[in-house]
Parts: sequence; C-alpha cells; structure tokens
Amino acid sequence: MKRAVRAWLAALSLTALPWLTLPAQAAPSTVTAYSEVAPMSDAQFWAIIEVTTPYRADADAQAEALRQTLTALAPAEVLAFRDAFERQMQRAYRWDLWAVTHIAHGGASDDGFDYFRRWLISRGQPTFERILSEPDSLPDSLSGDNEGVLEAEAFGAVATEVWIERSGRTAEEMPPPKSAALPGDAPVGEPFSEDPARLAARFPKTWARFGAAPLG
Repeated sequence: MKRAVRAWLAALSLTALPWLTLPAQAAPSTVTAYSEVAPMSDAQFWAIIEVTTPYRADADAQAEALRQTLTALAPAEVLAFRDAFERQMQRAYRWDLWAVTHIAHGGASDDGFDYFRRWLISRGQPTFERILSEPDSLPDSLSGDNEGVLEAEAFGAVATEVWIERSGRTAEEMPPPKSAALPGDAPVGEPFSEDPARLAARFPKTWARFGAAPLG
C-alpha cells in the first residue's frame, strides 16, 4: 500500500504544487519559526487534500498519501496545514451537519461528529462545500467508495504525527493551533431535535436514505 502511494506521488511530482517546499535537511532549529509562517491559504490546503482523494476508498491509503505529501513540508508549514485543517473543521462545526451525522449513523457523539468532519474534509473541496451549502445533500454525495461509517479518525491525526517526525520534538512540545483556527464553544445554527418525525421533516433526503437503516 505505501509503495503504491509513493509511486503515485512520484508520478504526480511536487512541481504540480509549486508552493510546496522540499523536505528540510537542516536541524529543526534552523527551520522557519511557526510564528513567522503565513497562514496556509484555502487553495494551498485543498490542493494538498486533492492529492489524497484518489485513495479515499481506503482510509489507510488516503492517510498515507497525506503523510507522504506533508513530509515534503518544513515542520512550521505542517503546523500551518494543521491550522488550515482546523479552520475547515470549524466551518463544519454546525448543528445541521451534526444532525445529518446523527441520522446517518443512528446517533453521533462529540467524537463521532469530529470524525465525520474529518471524513468530510477528506472527500475534497467540491464535496465539502456542497454538503456545507446543503447538509441534506449528504446522500447525493455518497458513491461506491463510501462503505461503513462516515468517519476518518486517522486522517485528522496525520499532521501531528508528521510534525513530530519532522521536528524531532514531542506531542507536548507542539504549539497549539493559532486562535483563528479554534472552534467556538458550541456549534453554529439551530440545535436539532432527535425526534424522528422532526428529523425526517427537516432532512428528508438523509432520513429517507438512513432513517430506517443507519450505517455502522
């Protein structure tokens, strides 16, 4: 699996993403400081995610593709990617998205909703933006490569793992996300009722697909 991912990335060539820097060979102390790195743009962030989407049918392979891509960045840039990831997580921190997650899985804890948002990001920008625009379009966005629960726990941990490997530091030494990347205290929007009739009325497509037979 790892060999296949590396081969695909080699064929892609990092010249397709000209803003990426090559792996730094110097000691961690010589790498540009996190505080001096400009925030990663949405275009840069989604370009990295797009590199991984051919492997999205296999969560492990997609996480490995992300790992290989982030390894081409300096540690401070990996942190910038982490912050960009958290910004997208914040955008999806909404009650209506939690509601469709609840319907699809027959329930969704805090962690379950977190892993759903990671999965949503892993689908790529077009799918992410479409579902943010209309959460009830979730069933329309699923294809044959969507099996089992709609979660991607490992995908959201890759940046931390790569930073530890590239910086030579520990998880405890990892700088926290910059304030702009932190989510609010509560999801945005109108809280949902778990009453089946109300869920069916508010999210008819998602209820028709999963109400009687949730995933997992």
